[in-house]
Amino acid sequence: MNLLKKIKNISQKDDNFFPEVLKENGKKTKIIVALSGGVDSSVALAVLKEKGYDVKGVYFKTYKPDGDRSYCRKEGGDAKRICEFLNVPFESYDLQSEYKEKVFDYMISEYKIGRTPNPDVFCNKFIKFGVFLEEALLDNADYIATGHYAKHFVEKENHFLVKSKDLKKDQTYFLSQISKKALEKSLFPIGDMEKDAVREKARELGLFTSDKKDSQGICFLQKEINLKKFLQNFIEKKNGDILNKKGERVGRHEGVVFHTIGQRQGFEISPKFKTPNQERLFVIAKDFENNILIVGTKEELREQQSACKKEVVISGLNLFNDVDITKEDNLSGRIRHRGELIDIEKISVNISGAYEIKFEKEQNAIASGQFLAIYQKDKCLGGGVIEK
Repeated sequence: MNLLKKIKNISQKDDNFFPEVLKENGKKTKIIVALSGGVDSSVALAVLKEKGYDVKGVYFKTYKPDGDRSYCRKEGGDAKRICEFLNVPFESYDLQSEYKEKVFDYMISEYKIGRTPNPDVFCNKFIKFGVFLEEALLDNADYIATGHYAKHFVEKENHFLVKSKDLKKDQTYFLSQISKKALEKSLFPIGDMEKDAVREKARELGLFTSDKKDSQGICFLQKEINLKKFLQNFIEKKNGDILNKKGERVGRHEGVVFHTIGQRQGFEISPKFKTPNQERLFVIAKDFENNILIVGTKEELREQQSACKKEVVISGLNLFNDVDITKEDNLSGRIRHRGELIDIEKISVNISGAYEIKFEKEQNAIASGQFLAIYQKDKCLGGGVIEK
């Protein structure tokens, strides 16, 4: 019988994992909390202090491509204020070089070869649950904790990553690539809480972050940006043709890499193809090899997207438990944060050792470089990167 079938069905009512406050030697369990300066991580820290753990808050400095560290100074200052208010130790880790190498450089290199990266997944894998975890362990921490919406469930010495109570905020997709060791050493104190309850808890405690707006955008930028303009600072422009479905040249662009399927702006259309009654044109396909954009009407975009595929190949499969994923049932996949869960019909291994995933129904808008997270009901088993 497969390992996962030996474990009882995990549901939303199961308890989130918290270790014993006192260790066998009588000392308190030490937990270092990653603080972003926002409400989620500040409540996570407060919850752990309430439970009686030996806690410490850490804000880590991230790489800023534009060199503007004003945002980091503000958020780092807020993280420090939270620690002062809760009367817990505070420290700042400088992880700028690690961020640049593992997250920023990865994102740029993926875009350069026409793939669709997810820097937030790599931020979690290599920074929060990589370098930060190692630094915390060197600081004698027993565990680290974050403000992620996820749950860590333990039964019979097996560790599981489980969807949070608040399914609208669930972040297990972003955590699907962290290592087994990282999961075993990580706590998610707000995993049993919904967002409204987190903010209410912050108000009850008098935390100034209670009504602070959530951060948006790419993890190391912490703000919404024009991605095309940002990428043009690091990737050379390469002018090319824009064609319609008839093969007619209707305009020019500055590089296929700067455009996404479904985009309806950021490219120039020749006046010959502009008429007062003409429908707005969308990017419906990209020929990366020949540097050609193909555009069409909204209806043509729908037709193009309907040319779905039912199978994908993934590499770098990461699993939180030692199981033969090809023999598990009731599996589903997610190809983007907050995307629908897609039932998986079959998982097999091809002759090159890569995993082939066959969905029960065809899917659209799947791109190489995206991450596929694999679920079994409420458990996130892990995931891999889509190659084709």
